Amino acid sequence: MKEEKNIIIKKIKEAGVVGCGGAGFPSYFKYNAKAEYLLINGAECEPLLYKDKELMKHFSKEIAEAMKFIGELVGAKKAIIGLKAKNKEAIENFNKIFKNYNNYLEYFILDDFYPAGDEVVLVYEILKRVVPPAGLPLEVGAVVTNPETIINAYNKIIKDENVTETYITVAGGVKRPITTKVPIGITFREAIKLAGGATVKDPVYIDGGPMMGQPVEDDQRIITKPCSGFIVLDRSHPFVQKKFSSEKRLTMIGRSCCDQCSYCTELCPRYLLGHPLMPHKSMRSLGLSFNTMSTQSRWALVCVECGLCGFYSCPEDLLPNRVCSISKRNLFIEGIKFTRTESEYKPHPMRDYRKVPISKLVKKLSLEEYNVHPEFIETNYKPEKVTIPLQQHIGVPATPIVKINQKVKKGEIIGIVPDDKLGAYIHSSIEGKVSEINEKNIIIERV
Repeated sequence: MKEEKNIIIKKIKEAGVVGCGGAGFPSYFKYNAKAEYLLINGAECEPLLYKDKELMKHFSKEIAEAMKFIGELVGAKKAIIGLKAKNKEAIENFNKIFKNYNNYLEYFILDDFYPAGDEVVLVYEILKRVVPPAGLPLEVGAVVTNPETIINAYNKIIKDENVTETYITVAGGVKRPITTKVPIGITFREAIKLAGGATVKDPVYIDGGPMMGQPVEDDQRIITKPCSGFIVLDRSHPFVQKKFSSEKRLTMIGRSCCDQCSYCTELCPRYLLGHPLMPHKSMRSLGLSFNTMSTQSRWALVCVECGLCGFYSCPEDLLPNRVCSISKRNLFIEGIKFTRTESEYKPHPMRDYRKVPISKLVKKLSLEEYNVHPEFIETNYKPEKVTIPLQQHIGVPATPIVKINQKVKKGEIIGIVPDDKLGAYIHSSIEGKVSEINEKNIIIERV
């Protein structure tokens, strides 16, 4: 079985499967483990994004098959998908389908709060086990993945399909918010056209959900494997103004306005799980000398930058999440790392009463007018050109194995990573000819 697993893991690596959301962690590395539970993250707690909801509704059978396959691959005694009660169609489907798997597959109903999709929060909700700070779910017996990722891995084993497309939601200020499947390497501009075009005067974009997504000004941004969607908003929107705040401005205002109310800490999801994270102390460090600031900033080392403190908790509309990010970066430069001081971390007794409902979060972000359900539609979009980044994942960039003017087929490997390095293969998402290779991308044009 070990030899068979090694073959499967190699195939998943060659398929270029990475986490479809977040930083794009290479899945072959994650699945090459042994765990008590396989957990599927169907929480999708970022406002306005509905990719996972649509996948779970339309591809329930495929998800179930993939859950069983990947669950057995990691040696899990159960495979459990966590999703919310509002995903009624998916729950109905799973109720019927899971009966055929001898109790090996289960679903768990999550409360509709943010950030239920944080993998550490998800593990605690389902298993009641606290992943240690700066630790991995594997330390408490779990491998966590998401619906699209396991479908991609399963499709490689069953259909020999490499990852050339990704499911996204295009939301916000567009004529027809949609969830659809697009070739990897197209631009935001092309995806917006599929959604009928922008409806705001001066559009800017949030790559990912509003809370953890990155602000983008250029609609030529490339859609990569981890992209779960993006949001179109007008530059004048108050949330956009906060999201695009400069580092200098947010630290200057934070230094003068933070009154140390500690709401940012009291509502912090990781703090409520017992992690030594205190955003208000990082805010306090803005007004201290360098040496003292370094000491106070250590409270930010295990921050995952979920954004709740900055976009919901703070009564002064400050951004502790950004300050924590700056603190982590500076501490990394100093060579300071997090050190565990406890053998066990326990949740806060008030944790269940401090969960932030998605409905309240949407109001706080002033995004109610855009909170519509983008249904899944098949667009079958065939671009004339794709730009395939060499690095769409954590680890080393892929090394090109094609040459300029070389003809390639859809799904053909165009970049690889060494066996001894963490990374992911990349593939052509269209049939065409390689027109350019540079230090960041391979550009392919349809012929």
